[in-house]
Amino acid sequence: MILPRTFAFLFLCVFTFLSFILPASAAEFSVPGRVSQGHAFPASVQDIRPFTAQFRWRGESIRVKAVKYPSKRRWKADILLALPLDAKADEVLSISLHDEQHDFVVKPLGVRWPESVLKVAPRYVAPPPEALPQIERDRRRIRRALDSRTMKRWSLPMARPVPGGITSAFGGRRVFNGQPRAPHKGTDMRCAEGTPVKAAWAGTVLLAEPTYFGGNTVHLDHGQGVISSYAHLSAFDVKAGDSVRKGQVVGRSGATGRVTGPHLHFGLHVQGVPVDAMPLLTSPPALTGGPSRTLYERQPSASRSSR
Repeated sequence: MILPRTFAFLFLCVFTFLSFILPASAAEFSVPGRVSQGHAFPASVQDIRPFTAQFRWRGESIRVKAVKYPSKRRWKADILLALPLDAKADEVLSISLHDEQHDFVVKPLGVRWPESVLKVAPRYVAPPPEALPQIERDRRRIRRALDSRTMKRWSLPMARPVPGGITSAFGGRRVFNGQPRAPHKGTDMRCAEGTPVKAAWAGTVLLAEPTYFGGNTVHLDHGQGVISSYAHLSAFDVKAGDSVRKGQVVGRSGATGRVTGPHLHFGLHVQGVPVDAMPLLTSPPALTGGPSRTLYERQPSASRSSR
């Protein structure tokens, strides 16, 4: 018969032995090694026990509580991150959980951004003095919206806001009336005036109001700093504070603001960084290549690989 004291000693020996041979964490990480400029990318970590992960990326730190996946008996924390369209140096993503930090290097790949030459009303190139207060107000309110950090509501793939193709891709430098301006921070999509515009993901309406350059614009918060925008609308179907479903109509396309004709300007910011939203229409998303092709370009053959 084993005495209680002997049993306790044997149990302690076995526990001590297992603590040496078993890993402190069975975490599995998913982080891409290469991402093109101006692209968003998902990163995640899984473990066999509950945890909260800390993602540190480009000076920002975001805590993500893991969600249980019953079918896999694992817990997973995921996040959407982004590389700026002018990124050149390698970036490091640090993921911390269970008091351990794991670092991953993400290498940016260059993209040859195009140039768009456009003709618009002169007041949208050289705004009159009376328009300056509204422009400054728009800037502050949009900046505040992009600073929102809430619980995750996005999921891949993203829903297409309108069925039309791309007329002006993300990232191209704009030249308005002969004057160079900042790169295009969204995707222009063909659609007739009054076309229903649908939410890319479930979210909360941060702004639904007229702006000087964007015309009638809706901004949706999808959590973790993922913000989508829908500009140049002819009408709103939502108001600030509304909760919307993925695919729900948020407005109707139009030609308000700085435009050359009716279309939807669809934008996506990830922690304040504008990105090309089109690669997120598939799951897994396209992390390399670009810019997204327009209706006016010859489509590549099936055998041609992306840059």
